[in-house]
Amino acid sequence: MKRLLLLMLLASGLLQAYAQKQLTKGKVLDEAGQPLPGATVRVKGTNISSPANGTGDFQIATGDAASPILVISYIGYITEEVAITGDNITVHLKADSRSLNDVVVVGYGTQKKRDVTGATSSVKAVDIAKRPLVRVEQALQGTTSGVTVQSNSGQPGKGISVRIRGASSITGGNDPLYVIDGYIGGNLESIAPSDIESMEILKDASATAIYGSRGANGVVMVTTKSGKSGKTRVDFSTWLSKNMLPKKLDLMNAYNFALQKNLKGQVTGTGSPFTAAQLAAFQQNPNVTDWQDELTQKPLVQNYQVGVSGGSENVKYYFSYSHLDQPGILINSGYKRDVLRANVDVKLNKKMDLKVNITGLLPTSHNTDFSGDLTDPFSQASIWDPTSPVKDAQGNYISRSNFAALSTNPVQNIMSRSVDGKTSNMTATGVFTYRIMDHLTFTSNNSYELQSQQTQWLIGPGTNEAFNGNDYAKVENSRYRSWQNSNFLTYNNRFGDHSLTVTALVEQASKMNNNTIAQANNLSTYSLGYWNLGLGKTQSTSSGYWADALISYMGRVNYTFRDKYLLTVSVRTDGSSHLIEKYSTFPAVAVGWAVDKEGFMAGSKVVTGLKIRASYGQTGNQAVPAYSSIAQVGTSSPYYFDGSTPSVNTPLGTPVSSSLKWEKNTTYDVGVDMELWNGRLTFAADAYNKKVTDLLYNTDNPFYYGGGSYQRNIGSVKNTGLEFSVGGTPVVGKDFKWTSNFNISFNRNEVLDLGGQDNVIVNGIGSAQQGVSIIKVGQPLGTFYGYKYLGTWKSEEKAEAALYGKKPGDTKYLDIDGDKKLSGADLTTIGNGMPKYYFGFTNDFSYKNWNLNIMFQGTHGNQMYSFSQAFIMGGLGDSRDATSSKILDMWTPDKQTDVPVYGNPNEIRSSRYVYDASYIKLKNISLTYGVPENLLSRIHVRSLDVYISAQNIWTITNFPGYDPEVTNATNAITQGLEAGTIPNPKTYTVGLRLGL
Repeated sequence: MKRLLLLMLLASGLLQAYAQKQLTKGKVLDEAGQPLPGATVRVKGTNISSPANGTGDFQIATGDAASPILVISYIGYITEEVAITGDNITVHLKADSRSLNDVVVVGYGTQKKRDVTGATSSVKAVDIAKRPLVRVEQALQGTTSGVTVQSNSGQPGKGISVRIRGASSITGGNDPLYVIDGYIGGNLESIAPSDIESMEILKDASATAIYGSRGANGVVMVTTKSGKSGKTRVDFSTWLSKNMLPKKLDLMNAYNFALQKNLKGQVTGTGSPFTAAQLAAFQQNPNVTDWQDELTQKPLVQNYQVGVSGGSENVKYYFSYSHLDQPGILINSGYKRDVLRANVDVKLNKKMDLKVNITGLLPTSHNTDFSGDLTDPFSQASIWDPTSPVKDAQGNYISRSNFAALSTNPVQNIMSRSVDGKTSNMTATGVFTYRIMDHLTFTSNNSYELQSQQTQWLIGPGTNEAFNGNDYAKVENSRYRSWQNSNFLTYNNRFGDHSLTVTALVEQASKMNNNTIAQANNLSTYSLGYWNLGLGKTQSTSSGYWADALISYMGRVNYTFRDKYLLTVSVRTDGSSHLIEKYSTFPAVAVGWAVDKEGFMAGSKVVTGLKIRASYGQTGNQAVPAYSSIAQVGTSSPYYFDGSTPSVNTPLGTPVSSSLKWEKNTTYDVGVDMELWNGRLTFAADAYNKKVTDLLYNTDNPFYYGGGSYQRNIGSVKNTGLEFSVGGTPVVGKDFKWTSNFNISFNRNEVLDLGGQDNVIVNGIGSAQQGVSIIKVGQPLGTFYGYKYLGTWKSEEKAEAALYGKKPGDTKYLDIDGDKKLSGADLTTIGNGMPKYYFGFTNDFSYKNWNLNIMFQGTHGNQMYSFSQAFIMGGLGDSRDATSSKILDMWTPDKQTDVPVYGNPNEIRSSRYVYDASYIKLKNISLTYGVPENLLSRIHVRSLDVYISAQNIWTITNFPGYDPEVTNATNAITQGLEAGTIPNPKTYTVGLRLGL
């Protein structure tokens, strides 16, 4: 027995010694000695692999091979094979002088970047991780030329407007097409930013035409993470953010407001409402109520993410869970989101692969339905009387004030309402690949999305609606489903100097939605919330249904000769259920020349990559509602034929167009991609011309034809532009590295034709803004329409002012028709909401284990039509009195300013409220520390990064409102309009990323 124990102990010791002998440690560095975190280290001929950590260190058990060889790879670097000569090795990877060989996703397949002939850009996971993002769209802001990203609201959980190369459609969709793991039109909300592997942006028509009718506004292709063979990896990340209002409007305190109210009363003859004793009290306590402070908060936002990945050569998996808790900067508002993801890749056999991605999304929202309007609590906070407290001495809300706003106390208003949304969304995508024979592959991509949504409203006592007798409770339930089936054959072969890839596709898709709404008005009690609609004095119900379908056929040929001359040709035919002329064909062709492959470029140490490309293509837009081509029957109020029994009326609806057809988008593009000094510096430039014809527009129908509106094709719009992107590594040292990227885009938009009309006046946004936008031939979309404000009449202009019935200190407008009065003939274009150019500038500074990321983003040449500024000057909407501090600068004979005296009407359609909205923002600054591997190895941790960051903390702008980035724009026409929109918050964040 003793001998047996001794033998076992000896064997155990030998095994441990052998295992230790086979455990190899090392470090992966670039040519300058900087670590390459995430580099893959694999034992050749086996499934054994291990990643390098944040400092480039790795350790790997090489198994029982006699002479193991390590294969080390990293994106953008040449893969190296290294024989193990000791227990600790250092590997220096060389930058791939042809990083254009990187593989990118281009739709229905992949291509080497150097073979891409269209205008495309990429955003990688490593760049996305540098910022604490809430929405996927934020990853595109300031990082990609030709792409503008703009928030329409700072409310939590709200989507973000993305425009690729300007706005094209008038009232149709201008958002790009999102393709998530092959699912066309996927829900971006269902993706946690940390689940993204890469994003490819297809910008010109040659790149987007393969998506035909849905690619008119560009395409954003999102690829989520997949598992990698090797041992199981666990990645955990979290960040906590403190949000706050970025700035406050410059409003009067209680004392100044009371002084001005008395002055106004003296000028207008209405008397002085505040006594001397009250003024003295306000002077002692000038800040009775700051409504901006009362209505806003500084919430803590929390985000948690955990991912588990791994697998073998035959089965790879990636599972993740993400939780976001985002209270709003408005009190009593917030958003929560839970996302579960399962991505599994299975190699069924030598010929067949299966990829299955399943996502579950569970978002909830509370009081995030404010669109930005005069009647919203946030807008009301800026026009409420600062002399009035929120509550009286008994603790009851003071609902109304005798001054300033006519509306309800904004704090009471938001605290007395509940609008709660709950959604359950499931998306499943399955991709089956069958290699029929050498060079020929069949792929079937099938996606299904199912969503159930419930929204419940309780607009009870204390709200604006209740004071107007319109209090109510309402419940809406909706169910949405979508499916897509894409089947395509891909032939890929190389023979001699020729390389050929041919793709043939048949695709079909369908969507369906139905909803039911029940509402009860004037409930006898609101103590049960929205749970018993039977308590209403009156009840009403309604329901709706729509469905649509799309069928498509596509063929594409990619051809290269000697890797120097590139050709891409595609044609796609789409058939839509929305239109009368249902089918349309969209062709595209692109050519490229890899100049660096030519003999005269051989051996160049400066220009190591150069490609020139040109393209032409057509795409379409079917952005009209389902059934727009079918005359419909409507419903109206019941009629009591017998005096007591209601009969529902079903009158005929408005006429429809007899020739409703596709918008056509025709684009020409020329570009160049260049790499210098083995990728040390990269440069890309594009010039494009994009013309949209047969514009879809919702046209008003004359009353003598029944009124209402209908969809028709009316004209054309043009976008022309230039895009530049420069990136590189200006400084590389032993311990220090600086990488930088700058992009800038110029775009000019012009309306060319409106079907014979010179202009179309557009109703604006919200309840008070009508006729402030115009679509005019020769002008860009987003043009403002109103009177040209020239300031005030000055003392030396007294005689001329009298001709207009005015006196010094009164408002002065441009008299276009010369009739000495202000009339509709004096209305003109007074500004535009589209920027002349937009840019992003990102810098990464690395020193040993420290990394500093700084990102600037901005626009120039765009203007903002701010109704908020008009409201706080008084006399408009619900505002009886001015609350803005600008009123303190009113015209006097001794101080002749451009703020008119009391008694002048405050004209809302005026250039007085058009402001330069150009801005430069410090969008993100973050400092990260990667804990050294020699410390982490003791506790069996693969990597650990801790960081602090801040977003939107510094803005240079002339715009006097909250945020020059945020507008009420719902389409291209209303771009640049603002009426009390909630701004993007200023944010301070701490976080960590942990790898096990």
